[in-house]
Amino acid sequence: MKKDMGFLFIVFVLYVGIRLVPFFSTFDNTSRFFLADSYAYNLLGVNIAQHGYYTPNGGEPGLSRAPGYPVYLAAVYKLFGVKPAIALFLQIVLSGLIPIFLYMNTELLFSKRVARIASVLSIVEPVSIIYANMLLSETLFVVFLLLSTYFFIKSLKNKNTTALLMSAITAGIGAYFRPVILYLPLAYAFMYISVSWLSFKDRIKYALGIVLITGLTALPWITRNYIVDRYKGFCSIQDINLYYWRAAGVISDMEHLPLREVQDRLKQAVPSGLSLANEYQFLRDKAVSVIIRHPYSYLKVMLKGSINMLLSPERYAVFKLADIKPRFLGIMWQGHSIHQALNMLMSDPVIVSSVVMYQLLFTIIIGLLIAIGMLIIAGEGFIKELLIMLFIIAYFVAVSAGPEAEPRFRLPVLPYMLIIAAFALSSLFTSVASKHYKKRIK
Repeated sequence: MKKDMGFLFIVFVLYVGIRLVPFFSTFDNTSRFFLADSYAYNLLGVNIAQHGYYTPNGGEPGLSRAPGYPVYLAAVYKLFGVKPAIALFLQIVLSGLIPIFLYMNTELLFSKRVARIASVLSIVEPVSIIYANMLLSETLFVVFLLLSTYFFIKSLKNKNTTALLMSAITAGIGAYFRPVILYLPLAYAFMYISVSWLSFKDRIKYALGIVLITGLTALPWITRNYIVDRYKGFCSIQDINLYYWRAAGVISDMEHLPLREVQDRLKQAVPSGLSLANEYQFLRDKAVSVIIRHPYSYLKVMLKGSINMLLSPERYAVFKLADIKPRFLGIMWQGHSIHQALNMLMSDPVIVSSVVMYQLLFTIIIGLLIAIGMLIIAGEGFIKELLIMLFIIAYFVAVSAGPEAEPRFRLPVLPYMLIIAAFALSSLFTSVASKHYKKRIK
């Protein structure tokens, strides 16, 4: 890596520079930075900075959001005043660590050549460009995720207990930004046992160690939640999504009703007068009951969500950045035929449709490279390396892909998809160069 410091500096500058282009074209209107969860994060950040309490309104204990991103916003607001543009600017600068950590992961798995290609691909990846310009936790979360997987791979290949400790700690910190990572160490543990280069004794020791240490990292916030409202969990957004999206999606599929209608019905079914902790427990219990009783419908819902998560272009956030009111809302493939989605695209302003078309083109190219890359990686004997990436991708698809799935949920899996695509490109470049060399000799 030391030999590539100059290359990585250029990558850092280009990665950040490209993401600053939409920022500087919109920073005079901070409302363009707000999308979906941004409002809740910002409110918590303001309350922490100005009043010192972690609640959305001064009364409720703030169980529904992990504290990492609100604390980051609060730190910026404390230093510079409530200026979301500064928080976003710093976020974009910090996002420049993503291609560097991606390089580190890829070099550890394969080679410097593949690592260089993967980091270059990440510069022009469109979904990460869009969401780096939104006041959302995903960008900073990916930084910690890549650090965690880097140390995990290092511990897996080099029998390094310090790396195991760092992987668990960074995964735990990542959970404070997005709780979706909280169970990733279980996938790590499975990989230690099934695809490890370690002895059997070390496999068991490492598997137990990484789960325990990550759990200890998350324990302070779980303890806080229990103290303030007897809530037995890390973040209630998981219960909310499980009930109002996953269970609602199952009922919608079974009864052939619009999802919004089912969600309204489920909202009315929640008993009044419950404490927040008891309400979230009710949501969790009812959702699990629905899902267990109808596994086939749940799998259908998850499959549709996976398609939206992995393939749908981001459209609404582009409207926000361009400060244009959309004629049609929603994810392009969600509830629409291909014909309807194309009509939607053609009706959009040129700047929006151009960005969406770029996303579609990039997704198609990367998808083809991934298919080629998996075949080449397997053919060259890197089975364990391929399985590591596929396990990580499968984990985030499994925990994120429901009716609530959006293109931004793709951000955690993109680095590992780009690694596979980069391996394919590296092999194709080598093949072309070899054929060209042979022709020159002849």
